[in-house]
Amino acid sequence: MRDSETSPSAHGTSPPRGVDAAIIVLAVLACAGVFTWLGPVLKPFLVAVFLFYVAQLGAKTLARLGLGPRMAYASLLAITVILAVLFGQLVSREAAIFMGKWPRYESRITKVINSLPQFDQMLHGFGNAPHAQPANDSPLPAAAPPEPAPAGTSLGDLFRSVSKSTLDYVLHHTLDVAEVFVLVLVYLIFLFIGSEKLPDRIRNAFPGERGQRILMIGEGISHSMERFMTVKTIVGLGMGATAGLVMFLFGLDHWLLWAFLFFASNYITYIGSIVACLPPIVMAFLGLPSLTAAIVLSVLLVLNRLMWIDFVEIRMSGKELNLDPTLMFLWLSYWGWAWGVLGLLLAYPMLAAVKIVLGHVKGGEGWAVLLSEEAPVA
Repeated sequence: MRDSETSPSAHGTSPPRGVDAAIIVLAVLACAGVFTWLGPVLKPFLVAVFLFYVAQLGAKTLARLGLGPRMAYASLLAITVILAVLFGQLVSREAAIFMGKWPRYESRITKVINSLPQFDQMLHGFGNAPHAQPANDSPLPAAAPPEPAPAGTSLGDLFRSVSKSTLDYVLHHTLDVAEVFVLVLVYLIFLFIGSEKLPDRIRNAFPGERGQRILMIGEGISHSMERFMTVKTIVGLGMGATAGLVMFLFGLDHWLLWAFLFFASNYITYIGSIVACLPPIVMAFLGLPSLTAAIVLSVLLVLNRLMWIDFVEIRMSGKELNLDPTLMFLWLSYWGWAWGVLGLLLAYPMLAAVKIVLGHVKGGEGWAVLLSEEAPVA
């Protein structure tokens, strides 16, 4: 009876490969749609899940010191909350000081932009450039020339508008992150409590091979996510600490804020660490006393990023979670549009989880290979 249930060919029929592929694609798209729609509910839970994997390294370290699992999780949670509150206060204070000084920085950047007349003239030229008139025998009426750019419009004005919109966006989504912080802690506590009993519940609910397969998928996701989050955390801390030390030695304003930016942005795969280099480099050219010092600091920050991301992180990560860069960028774009900053943070772990699940599902192995940056050697 079991053979007939587990083998479709026993009934003389087996679903074609195309049907399996269509089902897998539709299932992934349906899950993405449901996740997008349930974003306000799922975002804090998913953040808690990935923080749970980050906590595994610390919990295992405390367990080696003789603490029981629950005591290790409780101690780790308390330490994390205390450090987060203290460090959050330091960063928020630096951010408030920076926002207070921003009008001065904005004015200096605007003066630099307006000192480039060729770009300003190009901007006005788009509105004032002559346009060819149609011939007299043309059946179409002559099109009215576009209105010239309004007086006073310049690249400096454009920068002011863009910078204001950018800062408003960052502050708005920062408040969103602060709002879900309490929910994340609550979810994290329940994950710590229920993690030990989950395997036994799965075995009781799905006895036999089906339960083993579910546990295998869960172990694959758990191992890969634990490794990914551990590597990202270690590399982010190292990159932020070294960048912060360099910026402090050069006397760069708000160096603690930029160091935290290096750490936090590293969780946004591929683009986060690149974007994190831009604010301190701009501030170096605005705030340091000499052009040479600004150039040297900029080079050191870029080299620091290359060392930690392109050397240390790649060596620590290995090939387990390699994903196609083009697909990853598309995935990042979608979840950044759908969920904002949290979507950018969660995009890579979610796609890695999809790849792991496909690798353990019948008919999904090929799709898991397609998601990879490098195909496995046969």
